[in-house]
Amino acid sequence: MKKKTVVISCAPILNDAQSDGLEQLIKDFEKAGCSVYYYGNAANLRFQRYHGDRLSYNRALYKIPFYWVLKHIDHNKWMTRLTHHIPPGDTRLADNKLLRNLVRTYVQYFCAIKPDLFICWNPHSPSFGPMADTARLMGIVIGAIEWGLLPGTFILDKSGTLATSQVFNRAITYSEPEKFEITGERIFSELSQKSISLYQQTTEQLPMELLNTDDGSIKILVIGIDMVDSGSYPETHQDRIGLLPFHTSCREQALAIAASDTNFRVVLKPHPSHNYQPESGEIAANCWIINSNPDHLINWADVIICSGSKMEFSALLAGKPLVNLGAGILYKKGCSYEANTASQLREKILQAAQHGITPQQLQAFKLFLGFLKEDYLYVYDRPHNNKVVIDRMLQQPSILQKFRKTLLM
Repeated sequence: MKKKTVVISCAPILNDAQSDGLEQLIKDFEKAGCSVYYYGNAANLRFQRYHGDRLSYNRALYKIPFYWVLKHIDHNKWMTRLTHHIPPGDTRLADNKLLRNLVRTYVQYFCAIKPDLFICWNPHSPSFGPMADTARLMGIVIGAIEWGLLPGTFILDKSGTLATSQVFNRAITYSEPEKFEITGERIFSELSQKSISLYQQTTEQLPMELLNTDDGSIKILVIGIDMVDSGSYPETHQDRIGLLPFHTSCREQALAIAASDTNFRVVLKPHPSHNYQPESGEIAANCWIINSNPDHLINWADVIICSGSKMEFSALLAGKPLVNLGAGILYKKGCSYEANTASQLREKILQAAQHGITPQQLQAFKLFLGFLKEDYLYVYDRPHNNKVVIDRMLQQPSILQKFRKTLLM
């Protein structure tokens, strides 16, 4: 049997524990009989031996897949996201051949490696998303990797991340519910007093209007997603609709909630990455942008609104009711109040404020936590579970095999 070749990309700079986890992941793929290449931050010397030295490709034949990919890749999608991703003033934005040059680099790399599987760090992000689409157009099987939903884990998903993953926006059928309940109870107990936020953010003083708790108002926290890396640009793209089905942005979402009831006090917490609203302040009569520590804001709020962030977990771990607006990691898991249309927003928020987290929601949340740890996530220190996750990635059917042989010859 031919040894499979796997390429793993990694966008963020990893700390020591995360580097340990990625190195273990690579070793687990090697134990499964794969040759592994790492495509990411060259400054991380721990992975230098996986970069691949003196890679060569057929300089004449590579042009066949290059022009094919260049013709079929979504230029509007990637140029829009790259424009939001690259800092203003960066000279790369002035290059009208930016995407063309990226595609050329990726095609040459894939022609040299000839991978069976490309595991892309967040295929929605412009960091490596164009590379994933290049691979897909060349007939290479795609998987996704991202920060895990629990500490010490990675998401390793053969379908994608966020709205395209196997667990987002859909119900789960649990194979071992009793086992998952026991594990979930332990995880809930371990994490309920901890912060699971990846970002170190300062705590801001809230305006006096938000500190007054005697007027009967309902305090609502809208936790924003990273609009760039989540694939929310262009606004009309399906990737955005999968995360924000009723609104084109988190700001629009927060303003709509505030407008639905004057008794609401709404705070929008923008995501710290690619934050184009860094100044805190009032944006409507009962709506504010506050760039503060999310755990501090969760403690302040009566109701949390979030669709597509680990902060969904933080809300329930802090004992606060969660409302999903037509999307989310916990959407359809029985853990939250679910608004399936924009017209239901106010009703679901009022229900959440009145009833809080129900025992049924809490039980469903713990069950999902157990499923994540025991079945879905790649856990740095759980080799028996990781073999299942690795095998699941490698069992994907090869696609476009006849065409792939032509493109990678």
